[in-house]
Amino acid sequence: MRASHIALIAALAIAAFQLAYFYPQLPPVVASHFNAAGVATGWQPKALFVGILCLVYALFALISWAMPHLIMTMPPELIHLPNKAYWLAPQRREQTAHVLGDQMGWFGAVEVGFVTCVAQLAINANLMGANANLGPGLLFVTGVFVLVVIVWTVQLYRTFSRTSL
Repeated sequence: MRASHIALIAALAIAAFQLAYFYPQLPPVVASHFNAAGVATGWQPKALFVGILCLVYALFALISWAMPHLIMTMPPELIHLPNKAYWLAPQRREQTAHVLGDQMGWFGAVEVGFVTCVAQLAINANLMGANANLGPGLLFVTGVFVLVVIVWTVQLYRTFSRTSL
């Protein structure tokens, strides 16, 4: 098993532990939507809140693990890569699928980590009571996520801008 898939599984396990641990502590109705200032603007039953998080995590995992299979079956005109003719040539298509699958595994782990951090901010706000507020943590977590996405995108582009690994 690839390290990226182990990272994704570990991120999913941490998210599952977080939800299982905090679910009994949450009030029956939780603040689930927050404005840009971090102030609660929408509420929902905690079961729905946790259910939606589970669906999001499952979607990230599915996309991450399905990507290599999609690359192997999609027509090249639907795939956007630098040096597409080189990387999607029949003799390299499987290698390309593995590289993209590995990268998507890492990206999936980052996505799950980001949502887990935001969920923890929401959980903390709900455990504080009526004045649920995400505080400044949301800006920090989002900034780190955006920075990681930029670095990941540049690295992926650089990988496929070459004509060898």
